[in-house]
Amino acid sequence: MQVKERQESRRLGKGLFPWQMILFVTVLTVTGVCSLLLEKPAVSEMEQRELAKKPEASWQNWFRGSFSQEFDAYYADTFPLRDVLVSFSNSMKESLGFRHEDVRILGGTDAPVDAPVEPVSQSAPAPDTAESQNGSAPQESGVSSGSESKQEGGEDDIGVEKSGIFIYKGMGMSLFGGNESVGKAYAENINAYHTVFGDSVRVFDLVAPTSAEFYLPEKYKSLSHSEQNAIQSIYSHLAAGVTGVDAYSAIAPHTDEYLYFNTDHHWTGRGAYYAYTAFAKAAGFQPLDIETDYTIKRIDNFLGSLYRQTQDSKMREKGDYVEYFIPQTQATASIVLKDQPYTKSKWVVWEEGVSGGNGYLVFLCGDAPMIQIDTGNHNGKSIVVVKESYGNAFVPFLIPHYEHIYVVDERYFQTSLVAFIQENQVDDLLFLNNAFSAMTSYHANNLSKIMYQVYVPPEEEPEESQVESSQEEPEWQGIQEDNGGEDDEDE
Repeated sequence: MQVKERQESRRLGKGLFPWQMILFVTVLTVTGVCSLLLEKPAVSEMEQRELAKKPEASWQNWFRGSFSQEFDAYYADTFPLRDVLVSFSNSMKESLGFRHEDVRILGGTDAPVDAPVEPVSQSAPAPDTAESQNGSAPQESGVSSGSESKQEGGEDDIGVEKSGIFIYKGMGMSLFGGNESVGKAYAENINAYHTVFGDSVRVFDLVAPTSAEFYLPEKYKSLSHSEQNAIQSIYSHLAAGVTGVDAYSAIAPHTDEYLYFNTDHHWTGRGAYYAYTAFAKAAGFQPLDIETDYTIKRIDNFLGSLYRQTQDSKMREKGDYVEYFIPQTQATASIVLKDQPYTKSKWVVWEEGVSGGNGYLVFLCGDAPMIQIDTGNHNGKSIVVVKESYGNAFVPFLIPHYEHIYVVDERYFQTSLVAFIQENQVDDLLFLNNAFSAMTSYHANNLSKIMYQVYVPPEEEPEESQVESSQEEPEWQGIQEDNGGEDDEDE
């Protein structure tokens, strides 16, 4: 009896096998044809990032092996129904994670810190794609499955104390680790500027708390170190002539307002406003009223860095918008690009053409070595703001109070900051970092590095080397030529 059953099973198996093969080959063939003939998307709405572009074939990249790598990335990014498959994969990953009482916790390697927000090219405005982004605009960060994000990880992750991402009712928060010894070094590097300038330049330090400090549920507070204690520790190491700006106390009473994004690690324009009121108090001027003294605008459908890293469904449902506040004081801006430290080009304070996932780029249009803002407030006062991307939403609030504002990114500035301040006869010097960056060795060391650095032009490389290096370091995006000499001047 058993022999007959086995024989029957073999007979049925042999009969089905060709049909299985035919079905399998048909699916592969149809999928392959579709992948070659269907129109390829430029961006992923699901992941909020630009997809890999089809590489150009040449003898050089063919024999070097880069063509096959780039084509693999392109094919993986433009595979038919890719967003559907990615969505399914994310759902499966979420089911394996921990979510209880609207809480989901992800490990430390998922936590963002301060990723550089590259400037949008003004020669090719960002497309209006609602929740999608990046036709010609750069991305802020992303989860990549074919091409690496321009913003994810890299030098900003060096030495960072991260404890993971905490998601509560659709709001993502980076859990703070902190390193007191790095905070002390950060403060001492700021003190060095006061030692150089003495009383000729007022020096301020503003360390901004992040969302976890205010919105982490009480029962989970132990998962994140106290940012308030970390900030106080940093301020305790500041020299007597350096003023620590108490942004924490200015922000804390307003936590029922929209101060931090749900899907991004930055504060909102409104959160930056309350830090500005704290700086106004420390610097001795009267801040403007947020409801009556500004034209308030907003960009909808913003999904930021924390969403792109987690693809969390609750976070996507909650979403974000970007508020920005324009004062009545007129202002114009110019930019100094990487490897062009003595050339200025026209720029903008607010890039109002951005949309969707590019929303935070409305502030200063991203990061650059230096952005200069000249205002209609002819009072002769000037300030240098040394910052990472947290400072972008803060800087525009200074327009009614200074004639010249110099925005220096500590990661990209390429000349001597001390010489720059002396040459421009700057009155005030403000260091602004979020708590994560202030306790990251990379950022702390940059403050020391840029004091007296000498610009060394990059050596020209053969075309082959330039192509090869572009695989590791994204090309800087932004205005690539000056304004006919009209705005050029030595710094």
